Amino acid sequence: MEQIDLRLRARRAYELGRARAGAKAAGAALLLAAVAVVLGRPLDLTALLSAALMPLVFVLAFRGRAAGRAVWPGLAAGGAAMLLPLAVRTAGCGLFGPTCMRFCLPASILGGAIAGAGIGLLAARQGENDREFLLSGMAIAALAASLGCTLAGASGVLGMAAAAVAAGTPIWLGARIRR
Repeated sequence: MEQIDLRLRARRAYELGRARAGAKAAGAALLLAAVAVVLGRPLDLTALLSAALMPLVFVLAFRGRAAGRAVWPGLAAGGAAMLLPLAVRTAGCGLFGPTCMRFCLPASILGGAIAGAGIGLLAARQGENDREFLLSGMAIAALAASLGCTLAGASGVLGMAAAAVAAGTPIWLGARIRR
């Protein structure tokens, strides 16, 4: 009887630890959303994107394995990609239109390429679980980056996502071939 109680307590402690890891990741996602709002992103759009990002990182961090290991790199890569278009806007491109889009769209694409390359490199080091890491990391990075890439509209988000895949996939594939 005492052995069963000890197992239950150990299981609860394990699950509580996993929930804490998920809550920390969701808190980091919320922090990225707050930064986006402070830097001028609309609250409603940011809330919508965060409503997808926060549960995703919570569940993946709670789950663990390769997907859980991809959470923090995905948030970091996506956060960096998010800041590029926001930096363009903060640096003086506050007007929407052709002049601003000339800089915002390339910033979104560059941010996506950097994020994708980083996730691709890290995924290549994961061994047999590299696909799970790559897909999870790319999904998180894309959602996090979209908090800033929406300055250029849907084209900015799509450009960022396409650049992430275009930069990250060849790096990941190249590393897999060398194994």
